Amino acid sequence: MRQESMSFYLAGHVRDYMSEGVITVEEDLPLPDAFELFSRYHFHGLPVVDREGRVAGILRDSDILSIFVRRDPAVANLRAVRDIMRTPPLTVSAGESAQKAVERMFSSQTRMLAVVDREGRPEAVITRTDLVRAIRAE
Repeated sequence: MRQESMSFYLAGHVRDYMSEGVITVEEDLPLPDAFELFSRYHFHGLPVVDREGRVAGILRDSDILSIFVRRDPAVANLRAVRDIMRTPPLTVSAGESAQKAVERMFSSQTRMLAVVDREGRPEAVITRTDLVRAIRAE
């Protein structure tokens, strides 16, 4: 019995799968407040914005947990989100392909990207889970 071959691909653009209504944190937010947000809402990552509202970095759950594996005495000086956020920010535009978003996530070893407009302001986020919806088979 012959099995038919099936191929898989990612369809569409980031705008087709992104999660709108993005929640952001400011870079000067005290770390305990950020910890509370992650704990309460089960976030894996949040865009961090500067005073002009542009994405300045990404705060991921792995960045928070990395505090506890560092052997650096400077850990005692960590106070605000800016001290542990990932820079440059992990971003994508709404018009980019789903394929490009997946490639950027894996090359950056992250589970989410901030979707930004032309001025670098956050519009949404897109996660690996969002992008699974882009998989098509033929």
